Amino acid sequence: MNKDTLLNALNDYLLHIQLDPIGDITSKINAVEACRNYVAAIDGDVVNADWVKSNCIIILPAIDYQRKALKRKIDDAKIINDEEALSKARAEYRNLQPFLNLLKPFRTLTS
Repeated sequence: MNKDTLLNALNDYLLHIQLDPIGDITSKINAVEACRNYVAAIDGDVVNADWVKSNCIIILPAIDYQRKALKRKIDDAKIINDEEALSKARAEYRNLQPFLNLLKPFRTLTS
C-alpha cells in the first residue's frame, strides 16, 4: 500500500477536521498526527497492512474524506477538460482502493 497516498489522505483529513471542528477535537488531532508521523517515518514506500488495520479508526475516515475530495477533483477536471489533472486525480483515487479493501470489515466501527 502506497505511503504517499496515505500521507496525502491523513494530511487532508487533518486540515478538514481542524477547519470544521465539532466539539473538542484535540485527541482526534493528536491521533491523526501520530499516524501521519509514523507513516512519514517509514523507510520505503509500503505501509504495513497490520498497522493500517490497528489504526482503522483514524485511517478509514481519512480515506473516505480523501475519496470524496478526489471525486470532486475528477468532476472538476472533466468540466474544464483538464486531462492532466483528471489523470492525476484518477490515479490517486485508484491508489486508495487497497486501503478500502483492507479496511472493509472495519467500516461498521467508524459509521
